[in-house]
Amino acid sequence: MTDLSQKAAEAKAKMEQSNPSAVPGKSSGDRQRIPLSVPQRKLEVPEIPGFKLRWFRGTPQRLAQAERAGFVFVRPEEVQLNNVVIGGDATKSGNSDMGDRVSVIEGGETDGSGNAVSLYLMKQSEEHWREDQDIIEKRNDSVADALTAAYQQGQVGGISPGETSQDAQLRYVDPKRSRVPELFKRKNRK
Repeated sequence: MTDLSQKAAEAKAKMEQSNPSAVPGKSSGDRQRIPLSVPQRKLEVPEIPGFKLRWFRGTPQRLAQAERAGFVFVRPEEVQLNNVVIGGDATKSGNSDMGDRVSVIEGGETDGSGNAVSLYLMKQSEEHWREDQDIIEKRNDSVADALTAAYQQGQVGGISPGETSQDAQLRYVDPKRSRVPELFKRKNRK
């Protein structure tokens, strides 16, 4: 009996060595269980405190633009990617970069030479991110102000064919029934 159990243990050890997806010394029950009915997002990564994360297409122009905007590449030791590689080791990261950057293959597009396009994970400090958000908010507010200027002056609509600008100024607008649409009202930042 002991001879049979010893042979079984040797066979199990040999199978673990020959199976590239098995981690030696760990059984499949030791791994984290993820139910099949739960969707797994390929690009989902945990947050890095003090930074905002964003994926960028791996074209040289786009990566250079991101670096000029204050983004830096995320290193593999900073995050754990979802591994969606079929037949790979499920305990390893899903990173496809051979160097010190975090990347994944996009899968839907190739560059001019036929190579797959990669997405690179980059981080930006929250301070720079807030500055960028302020610029975007000011631009959006100026567009909303331009669109709602007629409402605020008591005018609705543009000038009709055959109508002069003086005619448009004489229109009656009931302020109780003519309000600025919700779409153009300023939103409070969260």
